Amino acid sequence: MAIQTSDLVSQRELLAKDFDALSERIKKVDVELIQMKSNLNAVHGAIQQVDKLISLSEKDGKDKMPKEKAEALAMATG
Repeated sequence: MAIQTSDLVSQRELLAKDFDALSERIKKVDVELIQMKSNLNAVHGAIQQVDKLISLSEKDGKDKMPKEKAEALAMATG
């Protein structure tokens, strides 16, 4: 039984479609990864800001937290 050129061409077309589909999926994952890293950095920045506010609050000691600072802390923590 000989292999027909038409069979090889058909097989190549299927492989090319699979290749293109995988390439597209990889591009989408790359975009999603960049977005997730951006979100991660934003959350880390928020954590740092809250840590700073906590530190300032503790540094003030027994003094009552000013209203503005309490509102900022409330906004930062959600």
